[in-house]
Amino acid sequence: MIFYFSGSGNSEYVANTISEALGDKCIFIPDVLTSSDTYELSDGERLGFVFPIYAWGIPDFVADFISRLSIKGASYIYYVCTCGDDTGKTKEQVCNIAKSKGWNISLGYAVKMPNTYVCLPGFDVDDKNLEKRKLTNARVKLEEIILHLKNYDKNCFETLPGNFAWLKSAVIRPMFNKCLMTATPFHTTESCIHCGKCAKECPMQNIKLSEETSTPIWGDKCVGCLRCYHLCPTNSIQYGTFTKGKGQYCYKKQ
Repeated sequence: MIFYFSGSGNSEYVANTISEALGDKCIFIPDVLTSSDTYELSDGERLGFVFPIYAWGIPDFVADFISRLSIKGASYIYYVCTCGDDTGKTKEQVCNIAKSKGWNISLGYAVKMPNTYVCLPGFDVDDKNLEKRKLTNARVKLEEIILHLKNYDKNCFETLPGNFAWLKSAVIRPMFNKCLMTATPFHTTESCIHCGKCAKECPMQNIKLSEETSTPIWGDKCVGCLRCYHLCPTNSIQYGTFTKGKGQYCYKKQ
């Protein structure tokens, strides 16, 4: 069983690739975010979590979901995260959550995928050549991960912490989550065609359309996945002034 979250499609691609190779069921976390169900795994069934890296760590709402998750029969547990560059102290974060539940993480991997974060100066999507290289390398890396999972290999970690991992995850990340994890700066430009795609595609159902103008209105449940920004057909969704002139990216099946 695989629980996953994805905004741009990168982590969805990873989850689906692993699911198809192993024959394991995929569950989209927002679909069961408020569920109190207890999941029971069959003998030998793996429990996996796939998610994107946000500010050098596991997204807070994914961490909260895992902490509350009720599972029976979890004996082999793993995670795979997607990142544009590095992951900071994500391994330690996930392993600490697991430890609090009496679990042991057998495998943890990071897979580099095309960049999606564009909401601060200096951050933009990758150029097409780098995007292509990352996707090619990701396919190879997934073959390696799947082989490990098929063999139930343990103590398998390749997590790409990068430089200054502690500083990024322990100092910058909390400030980012406190000050920048907000939908308030989102707005649309005059190029908005009022198609409603942003509201339809928001995984957290955080966007509603104005009854008068059909213009998107963001609520207070934003998790910063940027799906609305990257899927806007006219690139009219902007985040303050930070995203002006920047690119868009969503995973497309190769």
